[in-house]
Formats: sequence, C-alpha cells, structure tokens
Amino acid sequence: MIPCDLYPVLPTSFEATALFDALPALLAHPEVTALRLPTKHNLDKAQFSRLLALLHDNDVALMLDVPDESSTLSADLLKVADGLHAPSADTLPILRKLAGEDIQIGCLCHSRDEAMLAGESGADYIAFAVEHADMIRWWTSVMELPAVAENIQTADEAAAATTASADFLAIPLKLDGTDETLFSSLLARLQG
Repeated sequence: MIPCDLYPVLPTSFEATALFDALPALLAHPEVTALRLPTKHNLDKAQFSRLLALLHDNDVALMLDVPDESSTLSADLLKVADGLHAPSADTLPILRKLAGEDIQIGCLCHSRDEAMLAGESGADYIAFAVEHADMIRWWTSVMELPAVAENIQTADEAAAATTASADFLAIPLKLDGTDETLFSSLLARLQG
C-alpha cells in the first residue's frame, strides 16, 4: 500500500490507439482511482464506450478536465462523468450549478486564499502544483478536503508530495510507451 492514490491525466490530444495500448496496464494498478479526460477529447462514440468500460472494470472514476468555458460540457458527458476538474475557484459556482450536487468537483489553486475560496465554494478536492509542497502540507494539516499534487513526473516529486501528505498524485500521461515505467518507479519508491 502507498499513502495516496494515483490520478493519471490524459494529454489534451492523443491517439486512441496509443491510449488503448497503454491504459489497461496502468488501470490494473489498484492505486489508480481516477482518470482525467479532456472534455474536448477526440474519441468517437465506440472508443469512448470502450474507455468507460475499462474504467468501470477497474473501479476507476472518470474526471472531466473542464476548460474555462463550461459551455463545452455536454449533458451526455455529465451523465457518465464521476467528477469535474475546474481550472480555478472562480468557475466552481457555475460548474456546481451545471453539474448538480452529486458529482465531485475539484480545482487547481495557486494560493492559500484561492484554496479556501474553493473549499467555501463547494470543491470536493483542492489541487496544488507539486512544486508547492508547502501549500499541500498546510492544506492537509488544517483542512479536511483531499489535496491533489499536480503534474507528478518523477519518483522524487511523488515522494515529496506524499511527504507533504497529498491524498492523490495527478500524473500526466505521455502515451508514448514510457508511462508504465514511470508508474512502476513511483510505486517502487512510495512502497519502499
């Protein structure tokens, strides 16, 4: 067991073939509990259904990465998503109204004030850039909402984030054949 969950993040554009080559092995890690997908993805209906099936089979939540213009969120996407990842605390009230109370919404924050505003605005998790381990440490010591360390790209960053008590590690995927190696090195470091 590792002290946090893994939260892979898909790139803004990707090839479906590369996605389905890489994803089964990554989702097989029980530490992976959520996957972030850009709302403007290029998967067709059959590919999207295949992705949903993979996520459900591995008990992994689908989080939609929402750009500032929340109008890109279709009702169909909202029906199948487990959560939304907002670009800032300012967008939370609009997204909450659009998505309802039953969906998880988290957001990236760049300061303590923004994080507290996000919490007051109904965020279900707060994300901080990995280089702000001090903010992750502060947040987890005084607040109950989970903290996500964003943009984890090395085992050292993963270790620093878990030392700061991050609940989730958001790991950008490259889908170039190197993701499984990164996951293995992260898990080895965090279990060791």
